[in-house]
Amino acid sequence: MANSSSEDSQSRSVWKYDAFLSFRGTDVRKKFISHLNDALTEEGIITFHDDRDLERGNPILKGLEEAMNQSRFAIVVVSEDYATSQWCLRELAFMVELAEKKKRFDLIPIFYEIDPSALKSRTGCFNKAFEDHEKRFDAETVRKWRRAVDIVANISGWDSKTRSDDSKLIQEVVGDLCERLYSEPSDETSEFVGMSLHKKRIESLLSKDDSDDDDDVKMVGVWGMGGRGKTTIAKCVYESLSTHFPSRCFLGNVKDDFHKHGESSSSHLRKQIMSEIFPKSPLNARCVSPEAMKRRLRGKKVLLILDDVDDIQQLQELAGDCKWFGPGSRVIITTRDKRVLDEHSVKHIYEVKPLRTTQALQLLSKHAFKTNRPQAEFRQLCLDIVEQLCGLPLALRVIGASLYGRNIAFWEDKLCILRNSLDKSISTPLKVSYDALDEHEKTVFLYVAGCFNGEYMDRAIMVLDPFVIRSKPRLVTLMEKSLISMSNNTRLWVHDLLQDMAKDITCEGKMKKRKMMWNFLDIKGLFTETMAGGSKDIEVESIILNMAEETGLCVNPETFKRMRELKFLKIHNNSTAAGSKVCIVNVEDFDYLPPLRYLHWEAYNLKSLPAKFETNVLVELNLPDSSVETLWSGSQDLGSLRHMNLNRCRNLIEIPDLSKARSLECLCLCDCESLVELPSSLGHLDKLVKLSMLNCKKLKSLPCNIKLKSLKTLSLDGCINIEEFPFVSDVIEELGLRCTSIELVPDSISRLSKLTELRLSHCKRLKNLPDTFGNLTSLKHLTLTCCPNITVFPMLGNGIETLSLNGTPIEEVPSWIGDKVNLTCLDMSECKKLHNLPHSLRNLKNLKLLYLRGCINITEIPQVAGEMRRLDLYGTSIEKYGILSEEEALVLHNRDMDFLKGFLTRYVRMYKRKRNSR
Repeated sequence: MANSSSEDSQSRSVWKYDAFLSFRGTDVRKKFISHLNDALTEEGIITFHDDRDLERGNPILKGLEEAMNQSRFAIVVVSEDYATSQWCLRELAFMVELAEKKKRFDLIPIFYEIDPSALKSRTGCFNKAFEDHEKRFDAETVRKWRRAVDIVANISGWDSKTRSDDSKLIQEVVGDLCERLYSEPSDETSEFVGMSLHKKRIESLLSKDDSDDDDDVKMVGVWGMGGRGKTTIAKCVYESLSTHFPSRCFLGNVKDDFHKHGESSSSHLRKQIMSEIFPKSPLNARCVSPEAMKRRLRGKKVLLILDDVDDIQQLQELAGDCKWFGPGSRVIITTRDKRVLDEHSVKHIYEVKPLRTTQALQLLSKHAFKTNRPQAEFRQLCLDIVEQLCGLPLALRVIGASLYGRNIAFWEDKLCILRNSLDKSISTPLKVSYDALDEHEKTVFLYVAGCFNGEYMDRAIMVLDPFVIRSKPRLVTLMEKSLISMSNNTRLWVHDLLQDMAKDITCEGKMKKRKMMWNFLDIKGLFTETMAGGSKDIEVESIILNMAEETGLCVNPETFKRMRELKFLKIHNNSTAAGSKVCIVNVEDFDYLPPLRYLHWEAYNLKSLPAKFETNVLVELNLPDSSVETLWSGSQDLGSLRHMNLNRCRNLIEIPDLSKARSLECLCLCDCESLVELPSSLGHLDKLVKLSMLNCKKLKSLPCNIKLKSLKTLSLDGCINIEEFPFVSDVIEELGLRCTSIELVPDSISRLSKLTELRLSHCKRLKNLPDTFGNLTSLKHLTLTCCPNITVFPMLGNGIETLSLNGTPIEEVPSWIGDKVNLTCLDMSECKKLHNLPHSLRNLKNLKLLYLRGCINITEIPQVAGEMRRLDLYGTSIEKYGILSEEEALVLHNRDMDFLKGFLTRYVRMYKRKRNSR
């Protein structure tokens, strides 16, 4: 890409000239002004200067005044004979008047071979010139000229006598003017909302660290998915920094140029870089090798932007390493593939993230309404469109422009289209990254987008490994290419627009030949009776059917017999108050399912799975909200099964023999209200990590051999008929027993050395905990809410962080509570018998939340330390809040509001993620 300075100057449409040059021609025209004008022009700065003699008539002066009016800056070169010219003084007086009237017209004086003090002196050459003018012109005119000269003399300008030569002075003047011009936002960058933050963060990465030498060279990567504005950001940073780098180059579309020029691409692009940095060098016409480029640049301070790089070879050929460049150089690389930056040892990487909702709304409005805010009647439509486009600047600009001047009906149609498919102008740039993947990576991306969005990475790998060899490296590659992301808790996420793109990709080609199917109408066509009557096999491997927007689907079971290659079947959002949206016709014929690896069928409406369902390769079985009473008869080969979800199967009366499911890691049986007991074969599940049985209200006990050596999470919350504390393994970390009928916690609980969370709330029969409970040093969270027989404050280990004892008859908090320095939250609300808290509470520096609401026997404000976020004393008997001043109370209130805002923000994010993953 050529130097962008000239493009930037053209965008500054509010003035015609960047700089008006005012000078005394006989003094400086042929040397200094000529060189200054050339240097300014080379930087793309548009100048106005008059090459004619200064004996000009009034019409010419009028034209000069018009030129000054159309200029952003005026460079006044004040030389020894400047004041002898009435025309120079007329120009100067007009420029001073203009500067006082206009905000965007600045004077830049250059004192050339003259001391600035000479302009004010009453004895020097300037004074003599004014004495001569007083003889020829009226006093008012000369007074105006003197005033103009005095004002210029007081402006901080450039003094040629302090520089060793003119070239140094010209370089500084040009650099200063560039910085003033290019720091002002151009039309392009002002359109990109949020640019200032991007610039600030990237420039902070480019700045010199404390550990860096003055001669440091830095490479910074700008990374993100297509359409997020990486190139625009790079252009803006380039424009902002260009004044500090006389030698610079912005090389755009590196990837495309490499493919376009084939084997000669490296040499071609190196020539382009060298031509930008050495514009007058005859060597640029020659073939430039990497070594030659390195030799010529290693003494040169340069700013180099390499835009849209997608391969490490491109960086090796164009910017081998930091040693290629001179001291103080900066190299910025934009890419969709983070791996390219890692391989090139780029330490500083800036990830370009989507715009926030308010920013996205502003950007859409700029293009749809040419204002920063949407019109009132369009506001809700704007919010809906912004939600669909998920903060992608490219999409917001394209869609916003397409809606400019359109009526509400057109907007509503466009929103409907966006909800059902991806606009081609958006999908094209997004698909570039997908097309660059190999076949295995494409497969993994489509599965994550279609099925595992919002799921844990390990769970996705478990299912995907049979489809592609070693899926984890493929997932990492997709993250590096910004096609998927992973949250801190290892959940996978795919941008909504990329999900739409993936859906469009699966609809390509002939229906019977497709390997993966998402489209409802296509899937409906497969299961019609007409197609079921065919004889040819259907080659589909995966069916992902989202019934959220559909009313119903009739499935002919004979169709499954023609899907011999089907490995993946997911039917979700299938449940309604009336039952399943998907119904199986000719139920008596439903005796076969292909050997699936993954089966997820919400609201499956039959009593059991078909008899001819081979489960030997089944990795995951999910039948939530289904009508099954039992899964199958007898024992099945479940050697590959690792995850089973039967949540809310309210008619389920028995769990099948699981003795062969030796790889099972997670078993979910929540709200299985008809389930009375678990099979003894559960004791064989040595790899079971999680067993969740919330609200299995008829369940009375667990098998006696439930001591599973890998079990870390056991949830029996709401199992109201469980009377005995479960016998669990020593590795248990989370144990939920809320709303059970347990009466005693055994002394042997102390052996659970890894237990971090224990829930015992609403256990109406539970008695005081044993003293051995204090040996649980790993326990962080304990809830004993509304346990009416808990009368003694429990012994606690030093690791405790949150403690909920609200609604219990506890009378006293022991003084040793001050030793539990990790405690952050203590809830004693509605403890009616509780007396004042011990003074040792002030030792708890980390305590943020203290709830004493409804504790009617509390008469003193508790002594607390640290920065409390919430102190709830409502309903206590405290009469005087002596400790808290009004200001302190306000601080607590503000912290409470900050806490609430943070909670709501997290809740909204969680809600949106759950909704998007449906």
